[in-house]
Amino acid sequence: MIVFVFCVAILSVFISIQIFSLVFLFINKNKAEKKFVTPPMVSILLAARNEEKTVERCLESFSKIDYPSDKIEFLIGNDASEDKTEEIVLKFIEYRPNFKLYNINEKLGKSAGKANVLAHLANAAKGEFYFITDCDVAVNSQWVKTILKSFTDDVGIVSGTTTCKTGGFFENLQTLDWLHFMGYIKSFANASISCTSVGNNMAVRATAYWQTGGYEKIDFSITEDYKLFWEITRHGWQWRNILNPESLGLATYISNFTELLHQRKRWLIGAKELPINWKIVIVIFGLYIPAIIVLAYINIKLAIFFCIIKFIIQTAYIFSLIKLTKLRFNKGIHYFFIYEIYLHFTTLATAIFYFLPIKSIWKGRKYSSKGLN
Repeated sequence: MIVFVFCVAILSVFISIQIFSLVFLFINKNKAEKKFVTPPMVSILLAARNEEKTVERCLESFSKIDYPSDKIEFLIGNDASEDKTEEIVLKFIEYRPNFKLYNINEKLGKSAGKANVLAHLANAAKGEFYFITDCDVAVNSQWVKTILKSFTDDVGIVSGTTTCKTGGFFENLQTLDWLHFMGYIKSFANASISCTSVGNNMAVRATAYWQTGGYEKIDFSITEDYKLFWEITRHGWQWRNILNPESLGLATYISNFTELLHQRKRWLIGAKELPINWKIVIVIFGLYIPAIIVLAYINIKLAIFFCIIKFIIQTAYIFSLIKLTKLRFNKGIHYFFIYEIYLHFTTLATAIFYFLPIKSIWKGRKYSSKGLN
């Protein structure tokens, strides 16, 4: 009886979170926008390590950003790449004076990895706002203008939404997965519940950034985006999260499942620093599969009921996200059934992989909660 009640309670809370997220996807308490009299100077900061397959696509998207050329600079930090990243970047920026490449060879303060590159670039930046993304992301031409609108005078950090560009079978599943879970960040943000920024699609006010001391003064975290978010909000700044076509970043999908597991392990390691509300959500989502399996053994009809309700709400949620971002995804309803299987499989695989005594490897480096190894 106790086990039955526990399973039903977990599944009920899970469904409640889904309903809450769907409702608040359309209720935004933070709609105020900023109108700048003159366009502020902005700096685009890009950390690059072993990015020969993706960096040119990213830089091409930068070159199409609709913003006054004398008010924008692009700073690329080459983080000891072992491939042709530096060569590709140098060729691309040769006749583009507002693009600059920096070779990062020294550790600055407490920073490491991507945070170390961003620390160096921030010290070189001239902008009033620092825009940050990753080399595997192509940004929209309206990215800068759209995110700037959310920087009312009390806002220190703003993040957009990222998903994978559509394409092949595995790519499309990752598209749905990214959009699905990025949606939860947006829904919670609409409800003014503290969450995080998204490190491959965010911007920070320079004043707010330097009040923290910069990444060189911030204790290392494997999820450097959340750490910066926490430090900035701790200094009294507000935050915003936006979801629309103009601020949507399109990432290149991960083709190797092992690499996908390492990425997720890195996120879960970083999740240890998240606020308690997010830890509860992660635990509830992690317990869904065990709860549904145990309940199916006790009461198969009730388990099927929860599965159906979950699938309906989840599909409606993802459809809503696709509509809000105007993402081109016309693959048919069968993809959402396949995605349900994919979601269960990757959740179980990630949970198992997380507890294995294996370091999280990313960009050829091993990470733990304490830093680079």
